[in-house]
Amino acid sequence: MTAPSNPSSALARAIDPAILNSIRQASAATSTDFGLLMAQAAQESGFRADAKSSTSSAAGLFQFVDSTWLDLVKRFGAKYGIGQLAQKITLDGNGKASVSDPGLRKKILALRDDPTLSAALAGEYTKLNQTEVEHALGHKLQRADLYMAHFLGAAGATAFLKAVETRGNTVAADLLPEAAAANQSVFYDGSTGRPRTVGEIYQAFASKIDREAGALAGLGGSDVATAGDVSASVQSAPAFAAGKSSLDWSGVTLSPQLLDMLNVVALAALKMAEKTTTTPYSPAQPAEPRERRSI
Repeated sequence: MTAPSNPSSALARAIDPAILNSIRQASAATSTDFGLLMAQAAQESGFRADAKSSTSSAAGLFQFVDSTWLDLVKRFGAKYGIGQLAQKITLDGNGKASVSDPGLRKKILALRDDPTLSAALAGEYTKLNQTEVEHALGHKLQRADLYMAHFLGAAGATAFLKAVETRGNTVAADLLPEAAAANQSVFYDGSTGRPRTVGEIYQAFASKIDREAGALAGLGGSDVATAGDVSASVQSAPAFAAGKSSLDWSGVTLSPQLLDMLNVVALAALKMAEKTTTTPYSPAQPAEPRERRSI
């Protein structure tokens, strides 16, 4: 039996349809690189909409911490059909978003488990970071640069990327001690305990993010939704189903492209399974340092 005529369609069936469509919609609504959003979701949650950190408030498909989520909902909630909730979020004297009503705050934060809204705000967050970091560095950003902004926040990524460009042998933990304390598997070699340089960390992430983004980009499709479609489906998006439908690949000859994409998804799922049975999954998020998976 020959390979499926559309390898991307075959791979799409290996990822929960609600998750895949949510990221497709977000890419269209925010004009954000679909492959990058997919790679971020694979890295942050293994495509789990209900992923939660054990060491911080991070939750959801893109693992937003409380403070970042509230800020993004305040900025973009009206665009995605939750303007009334966005209006309840205020800024304190330091510019930090907050909600006075505990019950309402809990309701807003629970929306992180909605993959449609989470993906949309991940796209918006990527654009915000891109604008700030590109302005600071004076040049366009690559996919890996944008992922570092998701990981470290715009300010942290700016400092990190400047060091990569000018003095790549800088010890990353010396440059960003708080991030290093929360992400030791990234900032330190697991076998020797040696602190990694900014150049080493960047190259590791660049290779991984570029590979995954490239492999998954083919799932974007041509039938992506518009911003209006996203806002209409935020409240009604189906909950993420933990179980995956099994696929019968017997007798099928898979193309190298499809194998590469399937490997990306399988690796993400395997890592999530390992985290579930051994160490609780707890990736990092910019505004609130926390442990993330190793590179």
